[in-house]
Amino acid sequence: MTNGLKPGQSSGNNGGIFQEQGPRGGQRPNYTTVPDNKPMPPTSRPNSTWKPVHTTPDSKR
Repeated sequence: MTNGLKPGQSSGNNGGIFQEQGPRGGQRPNYTTVPDNKPMPPTSRPNSTWKPVHTTPDSKR
């Protein structure tokens, strides 16, 4: 299985822009932006995951 985040799984410290990826690795034209430590949204089809495209830098506050 390809590495990615499943729907409902926490983004941890790696928030940013994610692209939907099918179960066999095909890219779908569906993007989402998720902040740090928030759950991933549902995908458009079952068995899909969210692949990180661009991660946001950590705040130094």
